[in-house]
Amino acid sequence: MADHDNHRERLLTLMEALVGAYAYVQALLKDLPLPVIIPDFQPGEDEEGPVTALMGLNRVREVVADEPISERDKRTFEHMVLDWFTAYELLVITRMAGPAPWRLDAAEFALNRVVTWIEVIEGIDDES
Repeated sequence: MADHDNHRERLLTLMEALVGAYAYVQALLKDLPLPVIIPDFQPGEDEEGPVTALMGLNRVREVVADEPISERDKRTFEHMVLDWFTAYELLVITRMAGPAPWRLDAAEFALNRVVTWIEVIEGIDDES
């Protein structure tokens, strides 16, 4: 039972981190030279809310190509978005399929990469 409770706690913690990372990504996108606005991400609401947010975030991968920033910076934004999606997908699968420590480990690893990309982007802003 303790493992199940630990799994549930860890899943909830990672979901909170995922939502927080999304909000941070939103703020970074608003700060681009050509601001990009994406819908809020609210898991647990009706099905439309997350789908709209996910489609908006996916669109970022296309529109960032038009930003007046370096190719390296464009790739950084794209990789950040893809790592966020990786964490999201793994957490959704975990909720549906049940406990699997490797999924939680992989989701946490993807979220850590999102944080690393955020730090890279913040470093880019500091250079400007």
